[in-house]
Amino acid sequence: MWCWWRRLVVGQSETAVADLVDMFLLLLLPSGGDELQGIKKGIMELADLIVVNKADGDLKDAAGRSAAEYASALRLLHLVNADWVPEVLTCSSLEGTGIPAIWERIGDFRSLMEETGTLDRKRAEQARRWMWGEVDENLLSAFRGHPEVRQKLAELEAKVSQAQLTPSAAAQMLLDAFQGA
Repeated sequence: MWCWWRRLVVGQSETAVADLVDMFLLLLLPSGGDELQGIKKGIMELADLIVVNKADGDLKDAAGRSAAEYASALRLLHLVNADWVPEVLTCSSLEGTGIPAIWERIGDFRSLMEETGTLDRKRAEQARRWMWGEVDENLLSAFRGHPEVRQKLAELEAKVSQAQLTPSAAAQMLLDAFQGA
């Protein structure tokens, strides 16, 4: 799993995260309507459960409003899982309120995924993607570490940057160097 985590840290997309987990829980803070507009539609479409935290003190009402806005937004999105309709819950990690309801929904989700066979299918697909991720990472490492590739890389990058060589031509030259052509 370490290689996947490293990829995430350097900016792997949200879909990579969804490919790694059984359940995608999106944890959000209370926000105004303008901030809701800034939330990526794609990440909300991936979520199996959305939780608005900080539903306590001065932010309790704002958390409730945010949860209602996110729930309305969810109705307009394409569902990733035909067997499950995502919900929006609120909680307070400070006070511990809402946490039991979150755990209950997580349990409901897991039970449904097990009953429908979705969990097994998802884990099989995760294993295949992990395998190909390992292949990609190892091939790229071998490619970049190849002596002839390293020797030509700086020059070809400079030529591409200065539009003296097309990216495709440079890539082919590096692949030829790697393959010993």
